[in-house]
Amino acid sequence: MILCLNLNAAIDKTIVVSSFEINKIHRPESVLSLAGGKGCNVARALKTLGEEPVISGWVGGFAGQFIEEELRQEGIKTDFVLTDFESRTCTSILDLEKGTMTEIYEKGDSIPVKKVEELLSHIRKIIGGYKAVTLSGSLPPGVPSDFYAGVIKIAKEAGILTFLDTSGDALCKGLEAEPFFVKPNETEVSSLLGGGQNGPLDFAQAAIEVSTNYKTNVLLSLGAKGAIAACGQEVFIVQNPIVDAKSAVGSGDCTLAGLTYGILHGLSFEESFVCGVAAGTANTLTIGAGQFKIDDFQRLRDQVRVLKK
Repeated sequence: MILCLNLNAAIDKTIVVSSFEINKIHRPESVLSLAGGKGCNVARALKTLGEEPVISGWVGGFAGQFIEEELRQEGIKTDFVLTDFESRTCTSILDLEKGTMTEIYEKGDSIPVKKVEELLSHIRKIIGGYKAVTLSGSLPPGVPSDFYAGVIKIAKEAGILTFLDTSGDALCKGLEAEPFFVKPNETEVSSLLGGGQNGPLDFAQAAIEVSTNYKTNVLLSLGAKGAIAACGQEVFIVQNPIVDAKSAVGSGDCTLAGLTYGILHGLSFEESFVCGVAAGTANTLTIGAGQFKIDDFQRLRDQVRVLKK
């Protein structure tokens, strides 16, 4: 089993309209509501890949009940700590005609100290039953910036692999705990290293610095421009397959799931990040975060291009 931390749980609502405009009434072509948060997206992708994910974090209220029930209906196990307040809702307005995405994300309530301690204590008790832990997304209000670092230390003491995808102080402190794998993007790496990166070669050096400084494996996402992978001084430039993308929402989470899948199946470093890029690209072909067809994943694996620098 793989533990997927989903600390910022939400109902993710995607509304599809044509010719979206401000101050106008729109009648959606379709509305899709899913259990959301980056950890949910990772778990959904892992299930598609044949893994057995379990989602943990905090949920509360009617929205929390929806999130848990939705995941159960998808066949995904949950192990949440319950709160007394309502989980948030995040709304994405997708205009297929214009190719735009407008996103409105609720901030969510502050997590009480006792609930933070309750989740950490729970993770200590259950961690030995898992092969890996994914740590995805921003931290809710009230959660200390070293929370992910604490979970990484707990997992490492138990011999469990950790896969980190976050930003800001949570990323900085998480890296200090030396996770097994980290998946930052351009903005996050620039912020971490003080900026100055202007192209693939600069970002390749940045990936090497992160990998060597923090003793971790790196997949640096460059969005549509591809990715840079680094394992110590060894670095690869990765080109995404060319596809007719519908929506990129959740693609980074699917990339993390693909990475985790590859590593846990004993694939090489290169084969593992290829799985990550293929899963992330496959997600762009389907509307709905963390969703893709396994046939698309398998087909795209052969279309990822890798150049060793």
